Amino acid sequence: MSKKNISVEITDSRKDKAESQIEREQVFVDYDTKEYPVETVVDKYLKGLDEDKNELFVPDYQRYFSWDEKRQSKFIESILIGLPIPSIFVADIKNKDARLEIVDGSQRIRTLAAFMKNELKLVSLKKLTELNGFHYSDLPLARQR
Repeated sequence: MSKKNISVEITDSRKDKAESQIEREQVFVDYDTKEYPVETVVDKYLKGLDEDKNELFVPDYQRYFSWDEKRQSKFIESILIGLPIPSIFVADIKNKDARLEIVDGSQRIRTLAAFMKNELKLVSLKKLTELNGFHYSDLPLARQR
């Protein structure tokens, strides 16, 4: 047996009801945008990380780090050549600790932290091939800044 598609007429009345429903169900989301230097973001992530008291924290539901060394390197390469990178989204957790939950961007923040702590060696770079094998500390001080 096959189910027949039931066609429902889209009348002006239905359009008005749909618009009313959208207006009723819309949620106002309060947000703010801020720009921070990479060092500040990484510092807010790393400071207190071992005690799980860092200001920028990765919530339990996304604790798994999935980027391999090649993907991390490509991300660092993108930053070094000046490509725009997506914003990092955080949720302000309203509690006494004033912590910010990373909603989107944990892979990027962790990659930046690993690189700046010299835990990531750049590999498989296609544009900045001379940087293959480099750690953060191998970059000239002016470039690190």
